[in-house]
Amino acid sequence: MNGVNVKKVVVLLSAICIGWVGLANAAQAPARVDRVQMNPHPFDLLVEAKRTVPAWAKCPELWDKLRDAKWLEKDVIKADTIIWRESRCISTAHNKNDPNTVQGVKGSLGLFQINLFWIQRTSYYPRGYLQTVLDREFVPADLLDVDIAIASAGALIAYDRSRGGCGWSAWLGC
Repeated sequence: MNGVNVKKVVVLLSAICIGWVGLANAAQAPARVDRVQMNPHPFDLLVEAKRTVPAWAKCPELWDKLRDAKWLEKDVIKADTIIWRESRCISTAHNKNDPNTVQGVKGSLGLFQINLFWIQRTSYYPRGYLQTVLDREFVPADLLDVDIAIASAGALIAYDRSRGGCGWSAWLGC
């Protein structure tokens, strides 16, 4: 045999041996994985921010709901004051003295005392402003639901800011 053929045979036998060793290791792999505890990497850990409610909060039970709705912290603080002033943190509050009537209900409703003007059908908003922006149907009683009231107030704040306001003009909160 010449030297080239010997090298080829040696390489071939080495590859076969390595392949058999690899197969033997692969057969034992599940047993090894079960016994090995992997250490977590620091970047794999989720740090949960501690969300505290200050002792001076007037409606502390609503702070996490506002934060879950992705409100800015400055708006959560302002909302606490507005909700206290408008409804004393009572989600079923109803002021019948406000002028607008929708579906036989008159006034302002819910935590933020949202006036029914915002769900009236108009030529600009044939479904109603909040129905259009939040893409849902409304009956006045829906404003008594905490989550809907928060979403509706958020829409009104965004509307006011889009027109150059502070966000709280509907509540004279600027």
